[in-house]
Amino acid sequence: MARRMGETSRAEDLYRQAAGQETAALNALGGDSQRTRGITAVSAVALWYKGRGYSAAEQLAHYCFAAGRLPQFATAQLRELLELIWAAEAAEKAGIRFVTGDVLVSVRGGQVIHGGAPLDLIVQKVEGIQTVLFRTVEMLLARPFRKRGGPPTDIQSMFRPWLFQAPVGSYQFAVRMEEPKQTELWDIGRPRVESVTETFFKVLGATSTNLEELSAVVPDTQYRAAFLNLSRNLAPTGKTFDRLEVRDASAPKSPTVTFVSAARQDLNAALRKLRPRASAGEGEQVVIRGVLRGVQLDKDWLEVTAPDPPFGQAEHIRIDEAGDVLDDVVGPMVNKKVVVTAVHRGSKILYRDIELEE
Repeated sequence: MARRMGETSRAEDLYRQAAGQETAALNALGGDSQRTRGITAVSAVALWYKGRGYSAAEQLAHYCFAAGRLPQFATAQLRELLELIWAAEAAEKAGIRFVTGDVLVSVRGGQVIHGGAPLDLIVQKVEGIQTVLFRTVEMLLARPFRKRGGPPTDIQSMFRPWLFQAPVGSYQFAVRMEEPKQTELWDIGRPRVESVTETFFKVLGATSTNLEELSAVVPDTQYRAAFLNLSRNLAPTGKTFDRLEVRDASAPKSPTVTFVSAARQDLNAALRKLRPRASAGEGEQVVIRGVLRGVQLDKDWLEVTAPDPPFGQAEHIRIDEAGDVLDDVVGPMVNKKVVVTAVHRGSKILYRDIELEE
């Protein structure tokens, strides 16, 4: 509550007090309570970390490793926390602080192996996470909805996402948001700034498992549609990888947001509901598979090179009525394989939807 009120120093002091109590509880546990020891150890280290008691957090983690008797899940989570602690210590020595919350992303299955993954896949997911974070900031700042271009320069300069290595899993990376150095320049109160990653997890949680909750988290219909599109870009089709997990590594008890191929189908269904109802004479729906080669959204069209074009169209297919597509949704798709849902009407192909094809 103190953190949400913007009372950062008091919040960190309370976290350290809680960490001291949790450490005492850990020391009081018997040797036969292995699972309870693991849960309590992770909780205590996480509390020291949130209170910026980095030295105490590191010492306690190493003590727990040396003492043994930890379940596998606790060992893995303590290693994740140590990576975050070392990164935070190095950042603070350089005068850099981060917004509360540590986004840990895991990509699993398919072509992803232990500790390795196709580079283009990971770059795509890193950019996707960054885009959702920036959109979250813009929404919390009540900025006008952006259809074209990247995030405003003031947001990019004040909220810089950082990429960190994470302990080897199937394939993992961590993202943190740098804290604005001059928060008094913002046109909002401190609580909104502190809630960036918290809202980010709520948005992804709603889009991955409970779309009915999304309206409460994202009241604005334009932002809601944007988050649905961006979340679909994160979700797997099941070809290259099977599962994408996102969680707050600094809050071990928080739920994990999981995207599987079924979630992608749910997102497609939700996006279809947002489209205007088709008129009786609209035309025949067509699905175009190819490479996105040209994008001219200001002129209301995009171009796909399709090896097997429908309806005898030329190999280079111009698709009109694409002006409502968002730059940060379609931008990462350029020169990549896509699936376009469109309507064939006379000599024209009219845009309805676009998604990446793995």
